[in-house]
Amino acid sequence: TPSIPDELRYFLSGGFAGMLGWAVAMPFDVPKTNVQSRYDTKVLGSYLPEMAKIARERGFGAFYSGLGPTLVRAFPANAALFLGVEMGKRFFDNLLWRKS
Repeated sequence: TPSIPDELRYFLSGGFAGMLGWAVAMPFDVPKTNVQSRYDTKVLGSYLPEMAKIARERGFGAFYSGLGPTLVRAFPANAALFLGVEMGKRFFDNLLWRKS
C-alpha cells in the first residue's frame, strides 16, 4: 500500500482543519464584523441584535457571506502553520533527544 509522506499529511490536515474551523466560526464572525465596521454602534450589547437583524433581513444564508474567499485564505494559511509547527517540533525533538 502506498503511504503518504508525513509532511503532506501535516499540510493537508492543517488546511482542511482551518477550513472546517472557519466554516463553523463564520456565522458568529459576520455579525461581529458588521458591528465593528459601523462607526455609530456601541460595542457592548450590539452583537445579538445584529444577529437577529441579519437573520430577519437577509436570511440564515447571510451568516455565510464571504465564506468562499475565507476558505481560500484559510487552507494555505493553516496548512503552512501545521506544517511549520510539526517540522519545528521534529527538528527540536531530534536536536534535544538525539542519542549520542
